Amino acid sequence: MTTATAATNPTLADVAKLMDPDGKIDIVVEQMMKRSPLLKDATWVMGNLPTGHKFTSRTGLPSIGWRKFNEGINASKSRTQQITETCGMLEGRAEVDSALAELSGNPDAFRASEATAFLQAFTHEIETGAFYHSTEATPEKFQGLTPRLDVIAGPYPNQIIDSSIAASGADQTSMWFINWSPETVFMMYPKDSKAGLEHKDMGEEYVEDADGKKFLALRDHWTWKVGMCVKDSRYLVRLCNIDTSAIAATGKLLIQDMIKAAYALQDFSAGRTVIYCNRLVATYLHLQAQDSAANSTLKIEQIEGQPVTTFMGMPIRWTDALLNTEAIVT
Repeated sequence: MTTATAATNPTLADVAKLMDPDGKIDIVVEQMMKRSPLLKDATWVMGNLPTGHKFTSRTGLPSIGWRKFNEGINASKSRTQQITETCGMLEGRAEVDSALAELSGNPDAFRASEATAFLQAFTHEIETGAFYHSTEATPEKFQGLTPRLDVIAGPYPNQIIDSSIAASGADQTSMWFINWSPETVFMMYPKDSKAGLEHKDMGEEYVEDADGKKFLALRDHWTWKVGMCVKDSRYLVRLCNIDTSAIAATGKLLIQDMIKAAYALQDFSAGRTVIYCNRLVATYLHLQAQDSAANSTLKIEQIEGQPVTTFMGMPIRWTDALLNTEAIVT
């Protein structure tokens, strides 16, 4: 797949590097990207609003026609609509007993350990939100992918592929084919704000326990303002209703479904095209890739020194944010 330059299709690390006056990659951003394949792959764009991003989407093409000599044609124009994607504000606050931090023998290391736990919590929540959050159910969050493609005969029927593996019960999962770029699908942060997780050391101050008694504590505050924008739905495909109890280490049904999903994308090379699945599906795809003669489109390749399963040249990433307990999509 074609990989655009950092200037035109920036990752979170690229944005953090531009924001750092010393030209250093923010260590927090670097750690987040190691923990989340989606955060590593996604394009990040600053929104044009303090609360998100507004853009114009073309919903219809102008009318054209053949003309004879001495005859005219009717004027026409394309149809458009304005869409606003919003950001959510995720926060966390840490309070560590000063005496406990001193007792550890290394207060800075003790606080850093707590910071790592917050980092994991934020990363997991953002990645889960990218797939499942709904602003209709929880307006304080941002709109994820599943609520956009949750009905097979919905607004974007061509972007949902119903798996050929017979589905039953509530043990389904989905695979997502995403083309990341500023013109297709991207993660975003509000206008004139910082991308990624922000940390403020609030210093040492008296805080109250459960009974209202006060003690000295070291305090930290964490904030991440983030959202997701699907600017062109043709560059997003959900392969749904994959019954996790019916997947086999051999067989071609899932491969056939993936081929259908790949060709439902408008274009493979418009940005960074990546396939996401959960750990179970990734395991079976790796096993199926061993049969290279039968699955020429599914391979194990070395990317950045690591073995990566690829499909038609697109890397497959596994994430624990994708569940094995999805209901059947109808």
